[in-house]
Formats: sequence, structure tokens, C-alpha cells
Amino acid sequence: MQFVSNLRESSFRRKLIVDLSKNDFNKKFKGSYLGALWAFVNPVITILLYWFVFEIGFRSGSTPEGYPFVVWLICGMVPWFFFAEAFASATLSFSEYSFLVKKVVFNISILPLVKIFSAFFIHLFFICFLIVVLLCYGVTPTIAWLQLFYYVFCTFALLVGTTFITASIMPFFKDIAQVVSVIVQIGFWLTPIVWSLDIAPLKYHLLFKLNPFYYIAEGYRDAFLYNTWFWSKPFETLYFWIICFVLFTVGVAMYKKLKPHFADVL
Repeated sequence: MQFVSNLRESSFRRKLIVDLSKNDFNKKFKGSYLGALWAFVNPVITILLYWFVFEIGFRSGSTPEGYPFVVWLICGMVPWFFFAEAFASATLSFSEYSFLVKKVVFNISILPLVKIFSAFFIHLFFICFLIVVLLCYGVTPTIAWLQLFYYVFCTFALLVGTTFITASIMPFFKDIAQVVSVIVQIGFWLTPIVWSLDIAPLKYHLLFKLNPFYYIAEGYRDAFLYNTWFWSKPFETLYFWIICFVLFTVGVAMYKKLKPHFADVL
């Protein structure tokens, strides 16, 4: 009976997360003429801007592997859009949903997940967008594309640990939202998303690879372009999951320690 009860509770929680995520997604653009279209317009414009600057302006016609630059670029940009949006919004989850935080019976630990899933809805569109672009450029689908599910899971794992830390700090230190914004900006340029790691001096390669998002960005390219499986990079894979485990452990510990004081400061 306890097992059945736990299954029902888990099912209810999953449904609640999805329902709240849909509501959060719709609420973001409520009142604007284009509505949810703005969630897709801005990233598309960003991709076009970088494509114009780097491929037309700097004449980066193709990557060292021979793929068109725009294809290589989108493979790195699509997961970054998801991570950056979810990271920033989930950091504000406890503050934004303060009315739920003050309800004793509500399990507020799902709030960062609500924000992450809300951003994931947009990510699903851009995954489809990416696949269409790949097909238009003649990239043939392979079984390695199935790794997309693995790398999406990796992104969720990295986000959950990271945002539990920042969201738990946010009610006590409002400036954390600005800190996250700065981290996102720095992280974008320090991750080989619009530039290739090959152009950096070899002695700095390890330093760039310490960024856990490097594993995800390169993973999308490995899956869609290079047909490289994640288990062929055992040390990078092990390092990534150690980082995720540490972030999750720290995040949960901070959440449990600070949760009793949320209602007092919100």
C-alpha cells in the first residue's frame, strides 16, 4: 500500500510540475500582441546575428571538420539558450512564487523544476528547428542522434544542482540575480559556442574544458555532426557527472538549511 501511495504521489507531483510549467510559460508573455512567439523570435534573431557576423563578416564559411558554420553554430546555441533561460528564471523561482513558499503544505522544492520545464518547452521547438536546419544542409540522420536524450538529461542535471544553490540564496541576497546574469554572459564567451576550441592555445584547452557546459555543447555536436558517442570520452563524462553530483549535494544541503527562513524574508 505504501508503494502504491508513493507512486500516486510521484504521479501527482509530475502532473503538478507540468501544469505549473505550462502556466508559467503562458504567463511570461501574457498581454503582449505576439504572445509566446517572443520566446522564439529573440533566439532566432540572435542566431541570425551571430551567423551574419561570423560567417558573412569574418568569413568563417565552414568549421575545420568541413561543416557549414551556421550548422555548427546552431548545435552549440540551442542547448545554451535552454541553459541560460532556465538558469536565470529558476534562480528567481522562490522569490517569484513567494505566495506558494508561505504555504506550509506546498512542496516548494518543485519550483525550480517548474521554471526549468517552462524553458524546456522552448527548447523542444529549437530542437525541431535544429533538425530541420541539419536536414536542409544535407546532414544525414544517424543512430548517434539518439544521444540527444542523454544530453538533454545532462542539461537538466546541471541545472537542478546549480539552480537549487542560486534559488536558495536569492531570498537573502537579491543581487544573486545580477550575479547570475554576469555568469551567463561570461559563460557564453568562455564556452566554445560561437568559436572553436581549436583557435585557442593548446595549453588553455583543459581550462576551457573545466566548464561543465562545454561537455553539453560539444555533446550536441558529437551527436548531430560528429557521430561520436559519449562513452568514447570517459574522463570528460566522469568529470561532468562528478560536478553535477557535487552541485546537487551542495544545492540540496543549502535548500534544507535555508528553507525554514524563506517565509521570513519573502
